[in-house]
Amino acid sequence: MDSLRFYDLDDNLKELLLKLILNEGDVVSINSGMCGDVYIFDRGSNTIPQYSCAKIPKLIDGVSDKEIYARFVNELKNQLKYYHHQYVHWAYDFKEVMGVPVALFRYWGSDLRKIIKSSSSSDINKISIIAYLCAGLRHCYSKGLVSHQDLKPENIFIRNMRNDFSVPVEQDVYNFPLVGDFGLANASVDSNFFDGARPYMAPEQWERRPLSSKTDVFALGVILFEMMSGGFHPAGIKLSDFWPKPIEGNTKKWTKAEPWKKWASNAGAISADVGVLVDGDILELVNKMLSSNPDNRPDISVMIDDLLQLLKSRDMSSFVQVSQLISHYDSQASQVSLEESWPYLSQRWKMFKTKFG
Repeated sequence: MDSLRFYDLDDNLKELLLKLILNEGDVVSINSGMCGDVYIFDRGSNTIPQYSCAKIPKLIDGVSDKEIYARFVNELKNQLKYYHHQYVHWAYDFKEVMGVPVALFRYWGSDLRKIIKSSSSSDINKISIIAYLCAGLRHCYSKGLVSHQDLKPENIFIRNMRNDFSVPVEQDVYNFPLVGDFGLANASVDSNFFDGARPYMAPEQWERRPLSSKTDVFALGVILFEMMSGGFHPAGIKLSDFWPKPIEGNTKKWTKAEPWKKWASNAGAISADVGVLVDGDILELVNKMLSSNPDNRPDISVMIDDLLQLLKSRDMSSFVQVSQLISHYDSQASQVSLEESWPYLSQRWKMFKTKFG
């Protein structure tokens, strides 16, 4: 048994070990990402939040476990720079299982992909989510984020504040996004790595040119279009039907890199077949966000202003509420060190970083 690694175990034994060692409840699902596997735990209906998740680094062919763990620690180090903002997802503890590093996060039961698939979500709700998300990213940029580099709906978690706290208001603006999964954050600068999720990659990622917050704005343009069109990508396809795995009978063309590279280099052109699904004022904003030249894309603060104006034109009370919430949570974001504000987490992080970093 001593010679076995965690990665060598079958899935059932992995889940059992995680349940026993982490003491987070039963594993209810597993999500596999580019940089790690995420195990989601049900901690019981009387716990808020009911769910938590554990992220474990993935094995990489030709890379030693030690190097993989060091990269994982670097990801978490970056993410801790952006901690303590309402619209940013960050770890609350660090542990290990059979010598493998594990980061624990709260999980709010949903992500942006589920919102996109939902036919019941209002336009006000969708626009407010993107406005909050931009506020979270703006906080991250102020703390040293150059480019998230892997923005996609699956990496944006959704917390329904109305369910958690029975918020007594009429406005449909209480789905709060938390930007997460910083596995590729600043990767172009730190390790000359430019990849991301292909449907959301900007031209400068494909061409390996310097990245910036405007790279994330391009990805947000794709996401905003998806949300407002009922799941259609600007390239003209219903994304979940073709990527990352096409449904039976659909072409595999969109699983390859070249079609996405060609689309992005063509100024992220919005297909006439799907452009009609999105209101004209939103379509105008998306077109700016998808510009092939990063300098022509709006910066993140302009994005927030534009999104608020979209809300204002649709419902004044929602505009006022979202404006106030963004301002409030910006003012509540921590301005002191992790050690000062969260001494327990700081100590856990120091031990974790010393062992695996």
